[in-house]
Amino acid sequence: MRITPLHNWNVTGREATEIQRELQKMLSIEERPLKPCVIAGVDVSFPRPDTGLAVVVLLGFASMEMIDYYYATLEITTPYIPGLLSFREGPVILKALEKVKDADLLFFDGHGIAHPRGIGIASHIGLFLDRPTIGVAKRLLYGETATPGPERGESTPILSKNGNTIGFSLRTRAGKNPVFVSPGTGLSVEQALAMTIKTTGEFKLPEPTRKAHIMTQKLKNQLCL
Repeated sequence: MRITPLHNWNVTGREATEIQRELQKMLSIEERPLKPCVIAGVDVSFPRPDTGLAVVVLLGFASMEMIDYYYATLEITTPYIPGLLSFREGPVILKALEKVKDADLLFFDGHGIAHPRGIGIASHIGLFLDRPTIGVAKRLLYGETATPGPERGESTPILSKNGNTIGFSLRTRAGKNPVFVSPGTGLSVEQALAMTIKTTGEFKLPEPTRKAHIMTQKLKNQLCL
């Protein structure tokens, strides 16, 4: 997959924040034709505190069956700072994505524009790839939202401080806590919601990130990391 290097990753927290503010201006959150054939899920685990394992799984959009997977490991020295996750996990994710031929749409275990500076990990990595991306997170990082109704598919908007819709709280399984969906780049808020619903089956998480997480756990054991 073609990756455009946009900046250096070895930066201070203040520099990282300034990079986010500049990159946020490059995001495209507009509705556009979107007919994915091959989609991807991205997940990162830490077999050791200083080692990141990134996995990218490719799925057929129509079948939700896994086509292939790729992974990479990398020494991680950047600490976790809320709002700056992409600076910790981005380098190992891009190392794995370098091995992928292509994907029409990518799902990330994290946030898109539902982020204090409007650029979570799905948005940030999406700019490196110039591909549509979606963030699906288990916890709300930024914005205000009401609890959606109890049935699968019910949703409520996530609102920014100025009242703009930046994502949705989505009930993917009846009786389970909602997930928090926002576009990364390359599609609209409504399209991000629709695609997440389409890619979610009997489990709480959409199939791309669910299968990527499962593969990180398998590889962690197989690689003895």
